[in-house]
Amino acid sequence: MKKKIALISLVLIILIEFYILVFIVDDAKSTLVKSTEEHYFNKKNDKNDPLKIDDKNNEKAEVFLPVDTILQIPELPNGCEITSVTSLLTFYNYDVTKTEMSDKYLPKQPFHRTNNKLYGSNPYAAYAGDPRDNNGFFTFAPPIVEAANRYITEVGGEDLAKDISGSSRETIMEYVDQGIPVVVWMTRDLSPPKIEYSWYLHETEEIFNALINLHSVVLNGYNDKEVFVMDPLKGQTTYNADLFFESYSSLGSHAMTIVKKSK
Repeated sequence: MKKKIALISLVLIILIEFYILVFIVDDAKSTLVKSTEEHYFNKKNDKNDPLKIDDKNNEKAEVFLPVDTILQIPELPNGCEITSVTSLLTFYNYDVTKTEMSDKYLPKQPFHRTNNKLYGSNPYAAYAGDPRDNNGFFTFAPPIVEAANRYITEVGGEDLAKDISGSSRETIMEYVDQGIPVVVWMTRDLSPPKIEYSWYLHETEEIFNALINLHSVVLNGYNDKEVFVMDPLKGQTTYNADLFFESYSSLGSHAMTIVKKSK
């Protein structure tokens, strides 16, 4: 009789330990699943992720393209345009410097005086002056496009610089969505356009009224309210998106970019 009681007690102890073990394993599985779900959630919302997705409507909430920060100072005090396009070229893995682009590839035309009249270039055809000079002025997109294509052709590149001036805000943002940064002409610090200088054009003798606060930057990302830009005077910075594109429009909507030749 004592042996039967002892055997029954041993069986009961084994059963109790088995159920306790099952409970612990099930609880561990539950904890493991919970931890995995939390890790996935945190990974999706990592603020360091260069491309964020809004889960509610599956739209991009933030885009950032890692273009190189290249400052125009000190070598090119008036070279924001050629510095910006150099940043685009290095983004596409071309090994070129801002001074090489300015000195060798950028079309330039110096100022000169004749009969007490100041003559300068048409900024749609050549840079007015020299970016190395404190008295240099600026250029619009066509000479920057020409400089980039001269360089790309010389090194046997498979890309093409193109003038996209006149593009809408939506079109420019589509380029960024596709991973293509864009050089955009704006006013310095988004201030109103200021015209306080003028010269006669070499070819036509027409008077050209020049802006004194024109600036060029690389648009390389955005979020719901801001644009991210590589500013050759400041480095990587942000601007209010609405004000940024208002400035772009106020100057006449000048822009350029670099794409594959097949596009």
